[in-house]
Amino acid sequence: MNKVDYPGGPIRDIERFSSVPLMLAASASRFGSQIFMKETDSSGSPIEISFAELRSRAEAFARELLQTGPSPVVAVSGRNSIDWAVAFLGTLCAGGIVVPIDKELPSSDISGILHYSGATVFVFDVTLESAVQEHKATGRSVCSHHYVMNTYSSSLFPTLSSMVAAGDSLSTSLPSVTSSSDIAVISYTSGTMGAAKGVVLSHGNLLSDLQMMLATANIATDEVFLSVLPFHHMYECVCGFLCPLQHGCTIVISRGLRYIVEDLASNGVTIVLGVPLLWEGMYRRIIEQVKSIRGGALKFAFGKAVSGAADMLGARSVRSRIFSKVHNRFGGSLKTLVSGGAALDMEVMKGFSDLGFRVLQGYGLTECSPIVAVCRYNVRIPGTVGPPMPDVEVRIADPDPEGAGEILVRGPNVMQGYHNDPEATAAVLSPDGWFSTGDFGILRKGILTVTGRKKNIIVAKNGKNVYPEEIEHHLNRSRYIAESLVFARENATKGEEIWTIIFPDYDALIELADKQETTLSEKFGLSVLRGELRGVNSRNPAYKRISNFILSENEFPKTTTKKIKRPQVLREAGITTGKVFSIAEGK
Repeated sequence: MNKVDYPGGPIRDIERFSSVPLMLAASASRFGSQIFMKETDSSGSPIEISFAELRSRAEAFARELLQTGPSPVVAVSGRNSIDWAVAFLGTLCAGGIVVPIDKELPSSDISGILHYSGATVFVFDVTLESAVQEHKATGRSVCSHHYVMNTYSSSLFPTLSSMVAAGDSLSTSLPSVTSSSDIAVISYTSGTMGAAKGVVLSHGNLLSDLQMMLATANIATDEVFLSVLPFHHMYECVCGFLCPLQHGCTIVISRGLRYIVEDLASNGVTIVLGVPLLWEGMYRRIIEQVKSIRGGALKFAFGKAVSGAADMLGARSVRSRIFSKVHNRFGGSLKTLVSGGAALDMEVMKGFSDLGFRVLQGYGLTECSPIVAVCRYNVRIPGTVGPPMPDVEVRIADPDPEGAGEILVRGPNVMQGYHNDPEATAAVLSPDGWFSTGDFGILRKGILTVTGRKKNIIVAKNGKNVYPEEIEHHLNRSRYIAESLVFARENATKGEEIWTIIFPDYDALIELADKQETTLSEKFGLSVLRGELRGVNSRNPAYKRISNFILSENEFPKTTTKKIKRPQVLREAGITTGKVFSIAEGK
């Protein structure tokens, strides 16, 4: 990592570790009694743990875990918490493999992951206790040991805290975990009937990714992270958990989306990792509040003009002073917003930047541990995801005339493969290490732009590619559209047409109806939405224009990282069915 010609200037020299336990030991020694993680328990009481105490508890957990057998495979499912961190790190200290599971998954999906991962130990949240007990009673549970976390007592299962207490009294030697090639995590994608794939990541995969991020992102050691996304997802696990652990930062566990502003303000938070839905919603509320104040829009525009002029003169801190009311609402310390998981609307990215926040958009996949590219503080071009990370190679396969093609990735962060699935691995991972992401993008002057998912692309009649995500960004800027999903539908006479499903912002429509001294009716709502769609169409070339729309009465279903479940939305709207199979064998 000694590149000096890297976009944005030289990168930092970051200490390298070959395994997570070695990194944990170094951080505990270096940062000692400094607070690493804070949370609020179910009674509302604050709990915190230092770097040194975290290592102590993780190693005690590891010693007791080894009583169940060597090289344990441990499934961990629960809310973000100190207990989750202890279970994750303790498993790795025992030379085991962690299988992180989304606690919001249906019981059948959790059972399937336990089965296919080969997990022998299940550490789960207290909210899952009854479901686990019922499943265990059927005799179909594949795990021989069960432990409940985020509780001090249980009448059904031994607790994680009791494991730590028991491990404290043991003198068992822990295995030496030093090889970067040792498997650390099997992270499962969503899917049913065996379609869920277990992404196998080594210690080297995870650590290379977080260390490249630290080298390029210029994160300070006194940063305070607010943890909003679930730890089971590799984006939050690597960037929002392991990264602060290596770098000596503090993590504050958010109490939930409705408490985010309060959590930001009361904890001196400086950085938050989020997804576009979070940032777009937050920005929309800020702008609505500005417009609701008499003369607010004019003052806002004037403030942006003054701060823009100050930027040109090199006074970049002026923005946060001009928009101090916004910054003070978030506690006055928040500086950096990191967006990942999907493309962020460039207007939202620019909007937050205008307010004086640093917005860093990144791109990654679980199979890449997860980061492939991320913006730097001085390389933040709206609409792009920044340069590929220093040791990561990116190339565009079969680019079209505009330079867009499938993004291929090679580097130390690329997965080992899919667990027990060589066929699926071979389909995406070439013999020379190139991973096919399934995303389309453009690479220009060392900066990556992601244009959309390969499987979502609509091919217009003129042969040009239409990216649904781009049109969705335009639609979602409307005050009256809360969510949208763009797709193609075949017309018998016109060929493939562009359609969209819209979940309206009913509160905004009611407010508009009140202002016009009428009531919200289907006729009124359709008239407003047609106007919004025509406005979007007028700004797009003919081949990108929407022909029809469908209204959804309900918010779109989403994953726990707030990604819209596109196939489910299309099925619920009657656009597609599930897979259709013939009763004839092999069809």
